[in-house]
Amino acid sequence: MCGFVGVYQLDKQKVELNKLIHMRDSIIHRGPDDEGLYCDDNIGLGFRRLSIIDIQSGHQPMSTVDDRYTIVFNGEIYNYVELREGLIKKGAKFQTHSDTEVILQLFAEKGPECLQLLNGMFAFAIWDKVKRELFFARDRLGIKPFYYYHDEDRFVFGSEIKAIIADSSIKREPNYAAIYDYLSFMYVPDNKTFFKGIYKLLPGYYGTISEASGLHIEQYWDVEFKETNKTEEEYISSLRDLIEDAVKIHLRSDVPVGCHLSGGLDSSTVTVLSAQNLDQKIKTFSGKFAENEFYDETKYAKLVAKQAGTEYLETVPNQAWFENVLPKIIWHMDEPCVGPGIVPQYSVCQLASESVKVALGGQGGDEIFGGYPRYFLTYEAFMKNNKDDSPIKHTQKTKMARIMNKLVFIKGYAKQHGIKTTVRKVFTTIQRDREQNSDNFNDIWRNYSTSFKFKDMALLTERFHSLVDDYDSSKVFNQYIDQCPSADIVNKMLYHDMKAYLPGLLQVEDRMSMAVSLESRVPLLDYRIVEFAASIPSSIKVKGLEPKYIFKRAIQGIIPDEVLNRKDKKGFPTPINIWFKRDPQFVKAILLDGAAQKRNLFKVETIEKMIASNEDYSWQLWTLMNVELWFKIFIDQDPRYVNADGSIKEKVEN
Repeated sequence: MCGFVGVYQLDKQKVELNKLIHMRDSIIHRGPDDEGLYCDDNIGLGFRRLSIIDIQSGHQPMSTVDDRYTIVFNGEIYNYVELREGLIKKGAKFQTHSDTEVILQLFAEKGPECLQLLNGMFAFAIWDKVKRELFFARDRLGIKPFYYYHDEDRFVFGSEIKAIIADSSIKREPNYAAIYDYLSFMYVPDNKTFFKGIYKLLPGYYGTISEASGLHIEQYWDVEFKETNKTEEEYISSLRDLIEDAVKIHLRSDVPVGCHLSGGLDSSTVTVLSAQNLDQKIKTFSGKFAENEFYDETKYAKLVAKQAGTEYLETVPNQAWFENVLPKIIWHMDEPCVGPGIVPQYSVCQLASESVKVALGGQGGDEIFGGYPRYFLTYEAFMKNNKDDSPIKHTQKTKMARIMNKLVFIKGYAKQHGIKTTVRKVFTTIQRDREQNSDNFNDIWRNYSTSFKFKDMALLTERFHSLVDDYDSSKVFNQYIDQCPSADIVNKMLYHDMKAYLPGLLQVEDRMSMAVSLESRVPLLDYRIVEFAASIPSSIKVKGLEPKYIFKRAIQGIIPDEVLNRKDKKGFPTPINIWFKRDPQFVKAILLDGAAQKRNLFKVETIEKMIASNEDYSWQLWTLMNVELWFKIFIDQDPRYVNADGSIKEKVEN
């Protein structure tokens, strides 16, 4: 796990070494163990290393023996041992035992086809000195990041946006279309970023650029949803074997390994299997909040830790810590994404980094196996409006069981947001469903996927509307639904989330771990598991409209029954509703100061009403605060939040 930056001067100007070093060291948190540079006239590569595999000889940038190819690589290739053995049998000679050199040798032999052989999380760039061409790629699911800026004179790329804009000649301009996407969905569905002119390479894509041929980007992998014809028991057995093998190879490391443990199905499964595959006692890292019992899931985490025989460690973030650390989190994120769960995730990563260099987690299970309530709310609404029959519906247990699942969800929502807000939410949802009464699947899915509905409140100013007047967010949102290679509506929702929502969650996973120089691994996103899950018919995958049905069957007997049978899915809730009511001045200082009002994006009177309301607008305020803090840190470069060198002032203490 590392960080890189590169500059390719297409105008054939020589790369400025001092500038490249400054860009590289802006992401020193990604790799405090080692540093490296490579320059070849108009191409420059910079690297920061967090040493995990082959600690002694895995230095980067790394070149082949003949000096033709040079690589910078961020990530881990979990099947590198097997790939290396295969290359040796063909006569390849290795100088190191690193997975980095395996990629180099494979690329030298196969070119872009090497990507099909790699099982891991990766973003890398390879310079071909003979062809004067740069090749770059990102892993199938987007676990590791790759950003780039391109104009007629240069191609600048890096593991984080802050490494690119460390070059002061690259303008820091806001991209209001991306900001509008984030306000609507809490993620940006395509390759845009908050920075105009800076893009992310999409998951499953690679690119090439040269002075002669220009920039070319191409997709090399996609989820196909080709259903196979097996019995339910065969699917369960095969899936269990895949999960066990994925966890096993994700444990490969030359440094200590631990596990994130929330007490949910996914992290519990990864923890128990990790403990079974390691000789030594492993450490697990959990978090909770002391505000009330709703924000404490550690009873389940402790059950898992006890069964797995792990050393259980826990962190308890408080409001003062949150207010101190929030700007640091936004700086590390590069751009806002998803909800306030990033706050406790950061604190747990901070705890883990004190003991280990690598931590396995359970990210990805919900998007692959169908774990979110909105999948089933959308499904039922679509079937009702279309009066359609379905193999999933025919296997539902009872209508009462579905009602009970909804009541459990409402009960949890009420504990977090209060009775008044919950009642309002229920009635608003019912009313919206009646008004919509649409038989169009895209409309229904967007309704349940939109986090901030601007029609509900007069929030955006005329200036903001004018800035996005010609932008069609619906077209961007619907693209993955329309492109999905399956006609099955459950698969369409899973495909959309894997392509649009999951990369946002993985951005959080990467940034919050790298902020504290911790490598975070996600074995449930082993591409073999993703492809296998896509081959399972929906009638079995979410049988009876039970979230993650097939996954639960596959892990039965691995984790405690109390965890397996949980109905109160929470996803590490954060008590921002309590904190914002307790300290409204903190919110006002960010959203209503002179700089925010001068920016004139959000109506002051609406924000004031939201802050003063007895109803819970904490998620809306969270979204707005993230946007405004991003402006303050990256566009204004406000000295109250950042030093001149771009790092956050306050040191975070747990």
